[in-house]
Amino acid sequence: MGRTIIVGAGIASLQLGALLKQEGRDILLLEKLSRIGGRAFLWEKDGFSVDYGVHMVRFGPKSATAAVLRRLGHELKFADLGKSRVAFPDGRVVDFPTSPVGFLTTKMMTPIERLRALGLIIKMRRQDPTALYETSVADWMDQLGVSGGLRTYLTLVSGSMQVCPFLDRSSAGEMIENMKTVLARGKSVMYPRHGWKEIYTILTKALGPDAIRTGADVARVTVENGAATGVELVGGERIAADEVVVSLPVQNLFEILDPALVPADYVTMCQNLVPTAGVVLDYGLKRRISDDTGLWYLAEPLSFGIFTSNLCPEQAPAGKQLFTWFLPTNLADMVDETKGAALEQALERTLFRQWPGLQPAIEWRRAARVKMVDGVEVNVRQHRGRRPGCRVPGVGRMFLVGDSLNAAGAGGDIGHESVLECFKQMTGKEVS
Repeated sequence: MGRTIIVGAGIASLQLGALLKQEGRDILLLEKLSRIGGRAFLWEKDGFSVDYGVHMVRFGPKSATAAVLRRLGHELKFADLGKSRVAFPDGRVVDFPTSPVGFLTTKMMTPIERLRALGLIIKMRRQDPTALYETSVADWMDQLGVSGGLRTYLTLVSGSMQVCPFLDRSSAGEMIENMKTVLARGKSVMYPRHGWKEIYTILTKALGPDAIRTGADVARVTVENGAATGVELVGGERIAADEVVVSLPVQNLFEILDPALVPADYVTMCQNLVPTAGVVLDYGLKRRISDDTGLWYLAEPLSFGIFTSNLCPEQAPAGKQLFTWFLPTNLADMVDETKGAALEQALERTLFRQWPGLQPAIEWRRAARVKMVDGVEVNVRQHRGRRPGCRVPGVGRMFLVGDSLNAAGAGGDIGHESVLECFKQMTGKEVS
């Protein structure tokens, strides 16, 4: 079969490339950096294997990622999370409900609020989420009279599941859609038992040593007679292809594609999408300070994290521990150095207060103020009905994959789900 060029070697590109390779296609991934993984790359340091952020897998064995690996002949194993908890500024720590049973016992809500929460879940099962895509979570809760502990719970859900703690713009319909999927599949977030390193190893092996070329900076997609014919690299080298897939965030698509080739409103939609952003803190600890395997939340500043090596011991040397935390925020806060530094410092002070043993146990620390965590924030102005799909209008034999598209989910889920959709568009085949 013909050659398929994939621009970028992020996690979505690697999955799609491996699937297409299995179909007998000649695959070439072109990555301008010297490493693969994109915004989900792995960092190896002194025996630690560190994700770039909190990289859970929503739905575990029922996830898009598990489906891709299963198609490649590998059944991924997942570690179940323990109890999730919320720490409040006044020192209270309560269980964060992750199942209907959890709503009956959590002290996060009053008895009446617990019953309201169960009633809300029942209502969501019957609700059409699309009608609320352009309704904010704040307006939706106000319409339902949601207050107290239940409002706090939904605020934390929006901040973590939607990666959007801003209730005046987070999409209620998208949040309901995602919560319904969790209820239908019976699984919330899980973690790969052997970490993301195993996943990268499987994908790169499936692609083969000649399928990935790093240090290859694509200058433009070449188009003739309305169809993609290959790419031209910085420096002038041309590589012909029968199909081209671009895995850049769509905000950057027209850095390598002539915008005159597509409708003007499509260009505007792509360029105006706002990504998620935030502060990531990783700590390599010289000793264990916690046996927790659940997801932790801070109510203030709204953020969440996990002792990753408690779920995957391979990620830290024996007797040591890996702890990762994420605070979602506005893109503008990460662009502003002063605001970004203030958020980072406030978060760290709270973490040190919550875990007194954390600061003295630090062997190394990595802090990142990230301007693009995920390619798109799922809000009322850019829900899945207002984001581009896998095909590029006006350009044949060209496809898109990644976490800024109109695939289901939020955060990184969008990128993984887009792999299944793009593969179906390119081959006519389902991955399940």
